[in-house]
Amino acid sequence: MSRRRENFRHFATTLALVTLVASGCIFSPNSDPPVPEQPVDSPETLIQALASSYRTQNYDKFQGLLAEDYLFILDMPNSDTGETQWNKTTELRIHQRMFDPENIPPGDPRLDPDLWLQSVSITLTAQADFVERPDLYTTYDPPGPLDPALWKAEFAIYSTDLFFQLQGETDYQVTGRAEFTVITDLTKNVGDAGKFLILRWEDLGNRMKPAAVPSV
Repeated sequence: MSRRRENFRHFATTLALVTLVASGCIFSPNSDPPVPEQPVDSPETLIQALASSYRTQNYDKFQGLLAEDYLFILDMPNSDTGETQWNKTTELRIHQRMFDPENIPPGDPRLDPDLWLQSVSITLTAQADFVERPDLYTTYDPPGPLDPALWKAEFAIYSTDLFFQLQGETDYQVTGRAEFTVITDLTKNVGDAGKFLILRWEDLGNRMKPAAVPSV
């Protein structure tokens, strides 16, 4: 039996009933073993914790990384709905379907077992260091400007490349770039839950491609 690897857009549409353009993750069937888990003590290690949540398909860990006013921003409007972004509620719904398909909430369409994840490989590669975003102290929607006495806002661009191996005969692969905006809660100590949170995850464009796989 042979397996095909196709673009991620169709897969994510089925998962979420929206067109999710995934970025910020590198999945490769031939990647090196995962690096040991690091404590989240900086924006950089927060993004690596995001990668780890994908690698381990850990929904609880994933949801703890997002700020309450989190936004995912698409690189172009959804051609069917015109949608340009979604909030934390939608992002969590997408990832619960992806990471825990046996426990999809009542009323939400069940996920075809062929789309259940078998494995995920992931790497995230920063293109530059995180730098501060002072504009978010004067404007941010939602919910409004961040108080610089309480929060520090920083952003960085990452190259992304992801691969999902599914139970069915089709796998999915995407490469691209993403911009992550991370906020640091200045009232908390390093090691406290919620000290570092992802405020924005912006897709900067993907290059989708089929990947040849030998028949088995």
